[in-house]
Amino acid sequence: MFRQLCFAVCAVLTCSIAPAADWSQFRGPATSGKIEGPAVPTEWSSEKNLRWKTELPGKGTSSPIIVGNRVFLTAYTGYGIDRENPGDPKDLQRHLLAFDRTTGTELWRQSVGAADNEDAYQGFITQHGYASSTPVSDGQMVYVVHGKAGLYAYTVDGELAWNIDLGQKSDPAKWGDGASPILVGDVLVVDANVMGNQLLGIDKRTGNQRWAISDPKFTNGWSTPTPVTIDGQQTVLFNLPNTVIAVDPATGQERWRVDSPLDDAACGCIAVSGDRAFWMGSRAGRGVGVRLAPSDGKPSGSVLWQTNLRSGICSPLAVNEQLYWCTGGIFYSADVDTGEYVYKERLPRMRGATGGFPNADYSSPIAVAGKIIQFTRNGESYVVEPGEELTLVSHNPPFEGDSSAFSSTPAASDGELFVRSESYLYCIAKQ
Repeated sequence: MFRQLCFAVCAVLTCSIAPAADWSQFRGPATSGKIEGPAVPTEWSSEKNLRWKTELPGKGTSSPIIVGNRVFLTAYTGYGIDRENPGDPKDLQRHLLAFDRTTGTELWRQSVGAADNEDAYQGFITQHGYASSTPVSDGQMVYVVHGKAGLYAYTVDGELAWNIDLGQKSDPAKWGDGASPILVGDVLVVDANVMGNQLLGIDKRTGNQRWAISDPKFTNGWSTPTPVTIDGQQTVLFNLPNTVIAVDPATGQERWRVDSPLDDAACGCIAVSGDRAFWMGSRAGRGVGVRLAPSDGKPSGSVLWQTNLRSGICSPLAVNEQLYWCTGGIFYSADVDTGEYVYKERLPRMRGATGGFPNADYSSPIAVAGKIIQFTRNGESYVVEPGEELTLVSHNPPFEGDSSAFSSTPAASDGELFVRSESYLYCIAKQ
């Protein structure tokens, strides 16, 4: 692997800026999509509870992360902006952006050029583009997957520490990458199945490879790994087509694996509730629940239930013994013990608020102080009270002047909600 070491002691020289309330990776703490509080507003619009709005230099579907007084986000420019005239893939630029949390002012930007064989801007890749992976931070460093351009490590002040290649392959349909890296201790865990047919553990300080699990069958997976603790042992769950694998993040040793009915693609993260894990998706619409720890004489990974659950790209959210998710404008809930639907209800739409996009399921729900927040691609958003029937706390309109797609999962920290569209980054807070 090619590695560029700019300086070896960057983590020592950079002060941490991360307090406990950070939302420092995709879907926040443990990729759970949940944070206890304080609460964020339940109503917002261009005139209400909008603290600031910042225009972005490029498109993207990655989520913002919040680290201390900064917000980090990725975007891309130069290629794949216009479907009718996508341009030259050699002009593609991917950017890691840092913003002041209080004002939305851009603090710095680091950009990388295109790889030699970028997937063409056609087919499904036009739905998400070339900045789909969310960064992760430990408060000192920010780590970001820039597709075939590689994995990059920067200080929180924007200085490059190292970068490595993750592979130059493509999934069979050439849909591009999307899985986000996570941090478990001092190991960066990366699902690079699309680009390299491999799962990786990378030393966060140096970029050295700690371990790799390779298999030519590893592809068509866009799911971010899920960290869990099983019988006191740190474990990472990888959601791949046909299988879910539990791995020791320190050594890469496989602890167990279980067959999965998601045989065509794996998109959503694995949700966890207590000692149980759940995932869903594929064109066939399947859902699975497994036991994480040995129980009743059965080993880890024992299947609790398998059933038909209509889902798509988004990740399910586990709250109070129920799963919640949104697909095609319908909000669903299922029981964690059985997988049976608790309800499935079509979300209301605002007249004329289409934004030119279907009410699709890219953005995953999150829960802040017990309230569920769901955005749809047309910019409408919903606050839902958990329970056995769909109870809408609020239904919020798209932001004025922004007709671009809202495909990103929101982030929350200290009473503030951050959401990005393809054109803007927003901070929602009580005014």
